Amino acid sequence: MTFNVLAIGDVMGRAGRSALEVGLARARSKFQIDFVVVNGENAAGGFGLTRKIFDQFIGDLKIDCVTTGNHWMDKKEIYQFLDHERLVVPANMYNVDDMTQGWRLIRSSSGVQVAVVNLIGKIFMKGENRSPYDGAERMLARVPAQVKVKIIDIHAEATSEKQGIAHSVTGKASIVYGTHSHVPTADERILKSYTGFVTDLGMTGPYDSVIGIDADAAVMRMRTGVKRNFEPATDNPWFYACLFEIDVNSGACTHVERLRFATEHG
Repeated sequence: MTFNVLAIGDVMGRAGRSALEVGLARARSKFQIDFVVVNGENAAGGFGLTRKIFDQFIGDLKIDCVTTGNHWMDKKEIYQFLDHERLVVPANMYNVDDMTQGWRLIRSSSGVQVAVVNLIGKIFMKGENRSPYDGAERMLARVPAQVKVKIIDIHAEATSEKQGIAHSVTGKASIVYGTHSHVPTADERILKSYTGFVTDLGMTGPYDSVIGIDADAAVMRMRTGVKRNFEPATDNPWFYACLFEIDVNSGACTHVERLRFATEHG
């Protein structure tokens, strides 16, 4: 039996949420999708996640799981729903006290159980994050043996670290994908005939920007050091994701396909 997982890259601000809605509907009309996981750490104004947006994701859009990253706590109201069974925060991040919040076991609408793990990198990342390699090992060890579909979102800056994590869990995780850089990579593949992988899914959001931020403000800061408020851009929104086909009996990924849809932002 084949089980199709759609993993969607970082949703950036209002434009990203609009692109998500349009792109997800298009993906569902084109493919049979059994499970949807999306990184939502930038969904609220580019920084953090609100309850209203989270409820829209899992309610209106019927998204199965929302992962996060280094901005997971930018909106303090997240503590009100931090224990939600469909929300995951980076298990090894310096400001995550309970590592068990870094993984969730979710039953899909078809009855297949899916384990989702969220990790954060150490290289070039703020804070003294714990080892993502140890984090991956510890989180995967919690997954019951009968659960075959295992997903890891590694939210990291360095491409080498994302690839290192993938190789460290090859044969143990069905899917590993990178998030955070907001720049899609064209290296989707299957490692050792088992683990589906892409270094970075890319951003679902406005591409007339600097990684989703208003370009003028971003360029001014980089050129002069003068800080202006970073606001999410709005123009040229795109939907980026990867579709992974998984054999539910073995947990092996049998196919991976990159999706890229232009959308309109109202």
